Amino acid sequence: MKRILTLTLAVSLLAVPAFANLEGAWTASTDEKRPDQLYVNITRGKHHNMGRTMQLSDFALLTRAQSDAATMTPVQFEMRREAGNSVFEGTFRRGKGAGQFTFTPNRAYIDAVRALGVAFDLSDRRHRRDQSEEEELFTLALHDVSTSFIKSMQAIGFKTSLEKYLEMRIFDITPEYVREMRALGFSDLDVDDFVAAGIHRVTPDYVRKMRAAGWDLSFDNLQASRIHGATPEFAAEMRKLGYKLDFDDLVAFRIHNVTAKFIDELKELGYANVSAHDLVAMRIHNVTPKFIREIKAAGYSKVPVEKLVEMRIHNIDAEYLKKMGNS
Repeated sequence: MKRILTLTLAVSLLAVPAFANLEGAWTASTDEKRPDQLYVNITRGKHHNMGRTMQLSDFALLTRAQSDAATMTPVQFEMRREAGNSVFEGTFRRGKGAGQFTFTPNRAYIDAVRALGVAFDLSDRRHRRDQSEEEELFTLALHDVSTSFIKSMQAIGFKTSLEKYLEMRIFDITPEYVREMRALGFSDLDVDDFVAAGIHRVTPDYVRKMRAAGWDLSFDNLQASRIHGATPEFAAEMRKLGYKLDFDDLVAFRIHNVTAKFIDELKELGYANVSAHDLVAMRIHNVTPKFIREIKAAGYSKVPVEKLVEMRIHNIDAEYLKKMGNS
């Protein structure tokens, strides 16, 4: 009987495929303004290249003194994650480092994820090439998608796929972030909304800053303000020039590149107090200060804005005017 049990155990162990270690190359650089951070680029073959800013504390056995050493300094440090451990070897000199790494995956992590009711599958990743379980574990380790993180997101109502937990980790969507956003009135946002907020840097601080400036915006408009740079600072800059804009006009200014420089150049050419609508129209139809100067040189001064726009629409430029004058 004992022999049968031993044989059964041996067969079952053989049925579990062994995980292979992954190897690759790394480069890294420090930032004088952010001594606690390290920009790391990971390369594995032709199609696996990833760069991201990480905390120096993410790496065991690596110090800022080593990375900033004046002479070439050998280093060996580790990134210890629940999904697996990475050992880095190489050298640093004056904030620049390079070398090789080996990743040892942790099979137990897969079972721990499944025990939380989450399928171990990153198959819905965009632009994803076929990946082995070892490669998926490496991706999850790089972004520190731990089971404790998954549990913390499940506790606040996000029971979703492993890919979505990865996205939330990449864009720093934490339980604290979610609670702050909900406290600000955004209680019905789903996982994709929060990921979008992370992508566009719609943070609780940004929401408070916008509201303090008088912009109590919807979630979609907050994203639009970030995407187009329609910020309180830009609104204040426009107010100094005499333009108290509503949100739609503020975004339109940003989209069509109506800047303080553009407005000042128009004033120098005699076009002061141009309406917000006309400024946008001028940008849309490429009525530039250069175009106005060319028209003036052709003998046409102080042409009304609406006529300048019409000229652009109908392809009437300085050369055309000169030809008409000579005919």
